[in-house]
Amino acid sequence: MRILEGPQPDLAPGTRFRWLTFGVRIESVVREFEPCERLAWDARAPGIRAYHAWLLTRTDSGCHVLTEETQHGFLARLGKFFLPNRMYRGHQLWLDRLEQKAREGLPSQ
Repeated sequence: MRILEGPQPDLAPGTRFRWLTFGVRIESVVREFEPCERLAWDARAPGIRAYHAWLLTRTDSGCHVLTEETQHGFLARLGKFFLPNRMYRGHQLWLDRLEQKAREGLPSQ
C-alpha cells in the first residue's frame, strides 16, 4: 500500500492510496474514518468500482470486526461466475491476518 495524498503513515478521511489485492492494482480514497469504530474506502480499477467498510465493536474479550464490500463493473460480474468464492476467501484471510497481528500486540518502537 502506498499513500498518494494525505497524512502518513496514518489514514484519515480523504486519504488517497494505491494498493494491490487479489492481483489487481486498486486506487482508493478513505470515505469514513472513526478511530476504533469504523473505516471505509472506495476502490477503483479498470472494470471495478467498489466500496469496502470495516466496523469494529468493543467486546469484553477484545473486539468484533465486521467487514462488508460491494462491487460493480464488468470484472466484478465476471469474477462472480468464474471465481465465485474468491472474495469470501480473501476477506477471511484479511480477517485471520488482522487477528494474528492483534494478538502479536503493538510493534516495538
